[in-house]
Parts: sequence; structure tokens; C-alpha cells
Amino acid sequence: MTARTPEQPSPRVLDPDDLRAIDDDPLALDTRDDRPVLIPALPVPVFVRAARRLRDEKRLDVLLPYATAEQLSSLLDLDGWVRDRIDIRRARLWLHAIAEHSPADGPRGTLADLVYAMDPELWTVALAAGTVVADLPEGQDDAIDRITAELGSLRTWETPDGFFVVGVPDDELGLRTLQTIHRVYEDDLAEGRKLCLSIQSLLPAEAEEELLRFRNGRLADLGFVEWEEAMKLLRPLDHRVAAEHEALDFSHLRHAQGLEHTVRWSGPELLRQVMGRLAFDEHGVRSREFLLLVNEVTSAQRFDPGDEVLQQRAIDQTQGTLALGLELLGRTTPSGMEVQAYLAQRVAAIGLRLTFRVGYGALDKVRAAARLLVRGGPVSLAGPGSLLDRPWGPAVAALGGLMPELPLDRPEAARSHGGGGKGTRPLRSLEDVARATLLVAQASALVQLCFGGYGVDPAWLGRVDDAGRVTLGDLVRTAIVHAHLPGSTSALAPLTPDDLAWARANLLTPDDLVDAVRRDFAERCADLGIGEHQQALAENLLLRLRMELLALEDDAEGKPDLRRVGGILTIQHVSLWLGMRHGEPRN
Repeated sequence: MTARTPEQPSPRVLDPDDLRAIDDDPLALDTRDDRPVLIPALPVPVFVRAARRLRDEKRLDVLLPYATAEQLSSLLDLDGWVRDRIDIRRARLWLHAIAEHSPADGPRGTLADLVYAMDPELWTVALAAGTVVADLPEGQDDAIDRITAELGSLRTWETPDGFFVVGVPDDELGLRTLQTIHRVYEDDLAEGRKLCLSIQSLLPAEAEEELLRFRNGRLADLGFVEWEEAMKLLRPLDHRVAAEHEALDFSHLRHAQGLEHTVRWSGPELLRQVMGRLAFDEHGVRSREFLLLVNEVTSAQRFDPGDEVLQQRAIDQTQGTLALGLELLGRTTPSGMEVQAYLAQRVAAIGLRLTFRVGYGALDKVRAAARLLVRGGPVSLAGPGSLLDRPWGPAVAALGGLMPELPLDRPEAARSHGGGGKGTRPLRSLEDVARATLLVAQASALVQLCFGGYGVDPAWLGRVDDAGRVTLGDLVRTAIVHAHLPGSTSALAPLTPDDLAWARANLLTPDDLVDAVRRDFAERCADLGIGEHQQALAENLLLRLRMELLALEDDAEGKPDLRRVGGILTIQHVSLWLGMRHGEPRN
């Protein structure tokens, strides 16, 4: 069948204030008389955000009747898939809403036109899962009863043309499926029959693969390029090269209008200042370029394009990296020229993409150092850096990612620092880079102190009953006790209740650990050449040792209860291994 093109009002150019108002509160559409021309002009990201929020408010009636096929296809692309698979439930609910809110007073075939303009195969795949379409023979009076009995517990419905009986699961989603098919029949009897025939003959795997190809093409138009292409963005660029780079042609970004008004420059102050220095038209070009960059960052990390939380995370990462790039580029400011003015000129000349690559150069060095540490020593078990104490373990894990981030002390603080509440935030300045570099260096120093300074045998990590609960700090604290324990002949062995009782009595002062512990600790750090990190290591390792010894609780026999000990390796942690050494059966 030749697809019919539904008539749409000519879209209007949105006023920036209108666009921001709708993006902030989609319910504002309810008071607008110009919805038939206003809604088709909404950029896809704004339309999708509005649709999600109006769905939650149960007010899709103010949006969907006026949407274009392109907008609706993008809505399904971003909210009807999970990675590379169609999310049948979500897709089906959206298709039901689209069918329900298709203009009822339009000419017959309006919904059919929309189905063809979107992608009829998507409607078939989304509605087919769990749906049975049985042919209804002519002239057999008992055919309906027989087919209904064969379909068992499925809810059945006879199509208006008398050709089929449709069976669906007897639940809300099944009912929505019947309502959607019924709405297509109401719109065009012939198209309803074609939909049922398509469901009957569907080969789901082949159809979904074909739909995925079309979806990927549409996502690429929005900037969600293939992973290999997106990774080109993460090629470091020296700031001195960027300073001398010739001006680039950005004419391809000067034609699109509207979406740039939704960009919120909520990143570091330097980024906001530089963007504020740009001329109005130039600011629009850079805002459009920024949105494409965000989508590339999303693709590079293989984020689901439809995940709003991950999309916001990509926005924060992109703004942070741009700010870092500007700070580095600012080092090349000519003498006597204001930094912000110079950076605005450079951004207008080379754009944000090269500026991003300058910033990523610093991130890449931090990432390489974190990954080298993970590959070079026993610091990981459950995940990268999992054997390292806080703050070094979480730091190494976060800094080793494709877009390195810094851990926060409190996960809930991440929401106010551009981390989406996940416990990390993007690096946004050279100060952040220095902090990240220091954390990796301190983590490396901990490894050296454990296995070199105190001579701990890494084999102990395989002897602990639950190795996931032990850190290198636990091993160092245990080795410190052994270093001062009378008669101890090994660098490290699980501590007994008597060992802990001795440590509590002899290694504590009213305010601190005894001087001998701190002197020995400092000497070992100096011998390893890690004296610059001694204070940071001591604040973690020695403070925890003191707190653990102070917190020891005695059992009924008056000895430290090993079940309540943490931060130190005891025989309680290696009971199974010790039992096997002595020939005892392992339960």
C-alpha cells in the first residue's frame, strides 16, 4: 500500500521564552490556543521530556493529538527500547496512548496515515507479543465458541470485519492491546485487517533487527552516533596545539534553530563566563554543538539514550570537561589580554569539540594512572580497587572509567555536584585533576607500604574466608601489631584474642598510639620513598587501628570477642583455611 501523508499545520519558529516555559512545565500547553502549530515545532528532546512528564500527570491529551510522526517515532526510540531490544510493555503503552489521542474528528484514515508515517512494523512487533490472531471461517456458526475455547484463558475479541478472533492475556496490558487494534479498525477497516494479518505472519527476531537499524539511523541524526565514531571525541588534544589551530567552518550548525534555548549552563563559573561573552548568534551555534557533544559522550559510554538520569550525567560530564579544557587553554592567553575574552575568541574559532578534547587530555592521564595501578598490583577483587581502603578504593574505581570522576564523601551530595546521586561527580578543574592524581598516588603508596614496607605476603588475600570484606589497610594494621608483638616471627598472621589483648594494653596511650608505632610507620614510609604520603596514610591506617583497639569488647572469658572485630585480620577471618591446614573437614 502506498503510504498516505497526514496533513500537518506548518510548524512555527518557537519563541525562546515559550520553549523554556514548556520545557520547565509542559502543563503550560493546556492554556495555549496555538497548540496545533506550537507542538509540531517542539524539538525532539523537548517533546520527549514533555511527553514523559505529561504521561505521569495523565495529561497526554494536551500533547499527542498535535504531534508529528517524527516526534512520535523519536518518543518510541528514546522511551520504547532498552538498549537494543524493544521494551514491549512501554512501547505498547505509548502506542495505545497515541491511538487513543489520535484526532477523533479527523477524516477516516488519519490514524492509519500516522502508523505508516511512523513505522507500521513497530506497531506490529509491539502489539504481537502474547497476542494470538485466529482466522474466523465463514459459515460456521460454532466457530467463535470453538476458537474461544482453544484460546483458553485469553481474553477474546471478534474483529468488526468478521475475519478474525484476537486473543490477548487477560490483564491491563492485554486490554490496551485490544483497544489499540480496535482503534485502528475504527479508523480504517482495511488497515485493521492488515494489522491482524501482519501480527499473524510476523517473524519477531527479523523484524526487531530491521527496526533496530532504522532506530540507530534516527538516533544518529540526533547525535547518538555509533560507538566507534563517538570514541573519536576522546582523543586528547594538547592545549598549545588548540591555541594555534586555524578557525573551523561551523556553517552546518547555523541552520538548526530552537533547541539551543534549552541548554542550562550549570557547570563551572569559567564555562558560564566564556559562554556569556559570545555574541547571540555564536552562542546559539555553540549551544547546538554542545548538545551534539552530550549525545556523543552518551554513545561513547554506551549509555541508553532514553535514560534521563544517564543523559543528565553526560551533560554534567561534558560541561565539566569543557571547563577543564578552557582552563588549560587559558594558559596560552596572550600577555595583556583578558582570559575570558581570549577564550571566547578561541571557542568561536575552534568550537567546543576541540575544547572538549583539550580537557579530556587531562582526564586521560588520570585514567591511565588509575588503570595502571589496577593492572599492576593486587588491589582488586570484587571490582577495580575493591581491596583499597576509602577514599582510595572508590577513587580508583571512579577514575578508571571512560569519563573519570571523583568520589564524594556522601553519595547524596552527588546530586548537588553533578553526579546524579551516584556518589561521584565529574572532574571540572585542574584542582580536581590534582586531587585525583594525589588519590591515585596515595593508593599506590598504600600498596607499596603493605607488600613492601611491612612485607605482607599477597597470598593472604586468598586465605581469608570472605576476602571481599578485607582491605589492604586491614593487612597493614595487622602487620603493625605483629611488628611490635613480643615473640612474633612473621610479618603477618591472623591475630588471636591474646594478641589483641596485648595490643590494647601496650600500644595505646590515653590520646594516641604509642610513639614507637608512629616512628616505625614513618621510617618505613621514608625507606620506600613515599614520605610525602605518610600523613594521609597515617590518618587512615593508624587512626583506624587506634579506634579498633579502643572498641574491643571482651567475651565471657574476659578476652576480646573476635566476632566484633573489624579492620584487623584475626583467626576469625581465616577459620576455614586454618582448619584445612590442620586436616579438619571443611563444612
